[in-house]
Amino acid sequence: MTEETPTPPPGEIPPADQVKVDADSIVSKRRKLNFWQRIGASGLSVSLAIHVLLVFIAAAFVVSTVTDSGRKDPNTFATGAGGGSGGERVKSTERKVKPKNVKSLAKTTTRITSKSASASIALPDMPSSASASSMISGAMAGGASKGFGGGAGGGIGAGKGMGSGGGKNFVARPVMGANIFSQRLAVYFDASASMLPYLDRVEAEIRDKFPDADVFLSNGVFIDVHDNEIVGGDKFKGAPFLNRPTGGGSKKNAKGELVPTETNPAKLTTQGRAILKKYGSNFKTGSVGGWIDILKDDRTYDALIIFSDFQDGVRQIRTKAIGNVSAYKPDKGMRADPPVVFSDRTNQGGGFARSVTLIASGGASGQPVVQCKETTGLIVGMVALGSGIPPGTTVIEIKDNVSFTLSKPLTAAPSGRVVCNNGGDKRFPEEKKWEDEWEKAFAGARENKGPRLYLISTSRAYGNKPGTILQRCVSASDGSAIMVKFGNAKKGTNTVNDLHNYDDLYVGMPVSGRGLPDGVTLVAMPTYKEIIDPEDPEKKRKKRVIDKQLTISAPVLEDSTNAVFAFTPLIQAVGTLAKDSKVIEDVSGSIDLKPGMIVVDGRFPLATKVISVTPNKAAAGFFTVEMSAPASATAANAVLRFRPAASTTGNARGAAPTR
Repeated sequence: MTEETPTPPPGEIPPADQVKVDADSIVSKRRKLNFWQRIGASGLSVSLAIHVLLVFIAAAFVVSTVTDSGRKDPNTFATGAGGGSGGERVKSTERKVKPKNVKSLAKTTTRITSKSASASIALPDMPSSASASSMISGAMAGGASKGFGGGAGGGIGAGKGMGSGGGKNFVARPVMGANIFSQRLAVYFDASASMLPYLDRVEAEIRDKFPDADVFLSNGVFIDVHDNEIVGGDKFKGAPFLNRPTGGGSKKNAKGELVPTETNPAKLTTQGRAILKKYGSNFKTGSVGGWIDILKDDRTYDALIIFSDFQDGVRQIRTKAIGNVSAYKPDKGMRADPPVVFSDRTNQGGGFARSVTLIASGGASGQPVVQCKETTGLIVGMVALGSGIPPGTTVIEIKDNVSFTLSKPLTAAPSGRVVCNNGGDKRFPEEKKWEDEWEKAFAGARENKGPRLYLISTSRAYGNKPGTILQRCVSASDGSAIMVKFGNAKKGTNTVNDLHNYDDLYVGMPVSGRGLPDGVTLVAMPTYKEIIDPEDPEKKRKKRVIDKQLTISAPVLEDSTNAVFAFTPLIQAVGTLAKDSKVIEDVSGSIDLKPGMIVVDGRFPLATKVISVTPNKAAAGFFTVEMSAPASATAANAVLRFRPAASTTGNARGAAPTR
């Protein structure tokens, strides 16, 4: 019997061909694994992706947190500094005060009311906390001001009011009676011997309002010109023909030794030191002329102050050939001394001329006095030329805008115009271009393209004389020129006493200073008397002393000792008034008369303003002026004085100059 092999159960022993196929498949698959798979890095990829995602989420969280912390806390104090663009130049305080919640201060305030007409309510005292005082100072100094940048100012906090954003409006700061519109200020201090006693006092006054002002010291306020180049100016080359001391004056130090007074670099800003290093020799050589000529085009400063007694003026000489005049050549062996073609000082060989208009019946034969419409520009010592005036006659006395007295009597009644000169202005038009360049540069201040010019004088109102170059630059830049005097005042009186001098003061001038009310004017000059000099042992020598002190229009509000009093010179003009007429005819001497100015004259109602100033085409140098109110009297050739209205220029200023 044949034995059969049993059939294996299904699935236990696969067919031979099937087994072969599966083995080949497995071998094939193993051969296709790449290197990344063989080392088992697939899990690593997943891990890295997860970690990158976590890092990204963490970074986003950190950036969000920093941004939120940089936002301004609505309850923190505002600086009050304005600055529409953030006020990035505003100085922050070293220690920030954490105030209480401002909102809670407002909410917890109890409102007191009463319906009784006769009720008496006593208000509680203001809190003396740091936050309250900061709030008050901020409201006073910065609250309503938009600062320099056009921001709201905040009204709480430091209240400096001087941001630097791209907007407008920064408020003037008063310095010795002058309202200075400036963010960066430079000062030229006349350090000659006559001015040294005022140096420390004046510098302290300026730094009280402008702590970072750059103060430059030099001797005198000379303006010297060679041909058409300013000595010490940016364009000037060569050696100047100067017969003047250079540098500062001298004073005694703590040891009693005489030491020179010059610019102290340690007191200058970084920018000021850079300017001094570059131009210091120019300032010494050219005095204020070189200083102005350089800084008028330098955008470092937006305002310049000159403090002096203004006794030096301008001198211009000629060395180059011009027109039909050959170049100057000194004689062999002689010191060079070029001809002076212009000077506004009587002690120089040059000079300038002024044409004076006489009034009807202005003088008579045999009399030395000549009556005229105005005397602006006349100087004692000038030579007078005109009908009825003998040759070689000079001016020996001047009464402002009334008359002048000659050294010889008239030979006939004068008429028309008289020319007075002290050598004459011998310049060609090309030699006067520097004056036009200065005036144009300062006129740029109205559009923030140049500095404003301020003049503060202790003695002579040179900067206010019509036609002088400094006055023209002041007017062009919309600056100001004032007189300052040091003296005393006692509460309750109407006098200002013991001024250091009374030069160039007159009735009608606005006066300001410590203890004086707003709007005060000078109403009477001091009077004098002679007494026996108490220091004369023989009691024979007489001494001139003040009998009645200078009088002002309102009582003094507080005692002041050795205080600064500012006197603002008025614009003077001469014209013909008609009763009940708003028009002033034949006005002369009105180079600075502008619409908006207020007339200071009893023949017009109080606060009468100038409406228009129209040149007279038929007569050069004369104007027709329309006023806002009619005159109350008729007067021919009347002396009139005008003052600027309250300045609002600071509210129209643009952004800070480019540094």
